[in-house]
Amino acid sequence: MKKPFLLLVLLLAQPVMASMSVDKILLYLQDGPSARDDVVVSNPDEETLYVQTEIFRVDNPGRDNEKRVRVINPEEFKLLVSPAKAVLAPGERKRFRVMALDRDLEEEKVYRVTFKPVVGDIQTEQTALKILVAYQALVFVQPEGGAYQVDLIAEGDSYRLSNSGNINVEVVEVRHCISEDECEKLDTAGRLYAGTSIDVAGKPHSGELEVLLRGKRSQRVRFPLDG
Repeated sequence: MKKPFLLLVLLLAQPVMASMSVDKILLYLQDGPSARDDVVVSNPDEETLYVQTEIFRVDNPGRDNEKRVRVINPEEFKLLVSPAKAVLAPGERKRFRVMALDRDLEEEKVYRVTFKPVVGDIQTEQTALKILVAYQALVFVQPEGGAYQVDLIAEGDSYRLSNSGNINVEVVEVRHCISEDECEKLDTAGRLYAGTSIDVAGKPHSGELEVLLRGKRSQRVRFPLDG
C-alpha cells in the first residue's frame, strides 16, 4: 500500500477507518494519441467505499511560484480520469483510467490526481471518529524524445544541481567522495523539474559528487569538484 497523501478527521470519539489503497502514485504519459495508464484502487474494508477524483494542474512546478490549480472547467481538461467517481463493494478493485490530451509539448506538463474516499454512514452504537485517507498520484505528460540534463553548477564555494532539460528527474541520493572507498552521504535530495535547481548541502571540495538520479530509469552520475 502506498503512503497516504492526507488525513481527514470527522466527528469525535471512537475511531473508524475508511480503508483504501492504490497500486501506483507516479505515472509517466507521452504527449501523443492513446496516452493513458491505469490506477487500481482497492477496497480491503468490510464496508462499501465511495471514491471521488479531483484533478489539479501544477503550474511552475518546483519553483517558488508553484501553484496547484484544480481543473473544473471542461474546456480546460487536458487530463481525464475515467470514471470520475465510483462505488467499490467490500474487497472490490476498480481501474481508473488516466488519459492525457496534451499534444506536441516542448516541456512536460505536471498534474496531480487525488483519489478521495467520501463519507458514508458509520455503523456503530458509539459516537464515532471516521478517518479518511486519500491518495494523490503525480502525473507527468512528457514530450516525445524528452530528456533531462543535470549539471553541477559552482557558485563561489557552493554548488547546486541544475536541470536544463525538458522533463523532470528525481535526485535520490548525493554522496561526496574523496576516493572510491571514502564517501559521505549529503543531505541533498528532491525532484528536479525542467529549468529548476537544488542546492548541494554543505560546502564539499575536492574529490567528486556521486549523484543517483531516477526517472523512468535510474543512473549514477559523477561530477568532479574544482577543489
